[in-house]
Amino acid sequence: MRMEKIVLEKVCWKVKATTAFQFLQLYYSLIQENLPIERKNSLNFERLEAQLKACHCRIIFSKAKPSVLALSIIALEIQAQKCVELTEGIECLQTHSKISGRDLTFWQELVSKCLTEYSSNKCSKPNVQKLKWIVSGRTARQLKHSYYRITHLPTIPEMVP
Repeated sequence: MRMEKIVLEKVCWKVKATTAFQFLQLYYSLIQENLPIERKNSLNFERLEAQLKACHCRIIFSKAKPSVLALSIIALEIQAQKCVELTEGIECLQTHSKISGRDLTFWQELVSKCLTEYSSNKCSKPNVQKLKWIVSGRTARQLKHSYYRITHLPTIPEMVP
């Protein structure tokens, strides 16, 4: 802990990890540069971002390297859009990012499975039973009394530009 504190002080506490979202933005911009003008709208960044968010809802994706997860999502979307001309671009990004084919295939399969389940009817309605809090009578009585002791804060007015 002491050594960690020393290192953080040396870098002025400015420690930032590169996220899958940042890789997604980078890969998307690089791929957009290589797209012909008539195909520029074939890849939708908002859709890719939504797919990444869906993946982040699953704990398994916390084990994925951010670069691999982002490239997996883009590669799957390119396959779905049948943009054959971008396959070479994906391979180039894979090489420059030092991502093995085995890793990319493994995570692509997991992403594909996640997105399939995410878009199914099974995922559209949450199980109400799992969403209910079950507390004991004693806890409920304590919560009820503590609720009335909370001082309500005034509403902060919004600044309209």
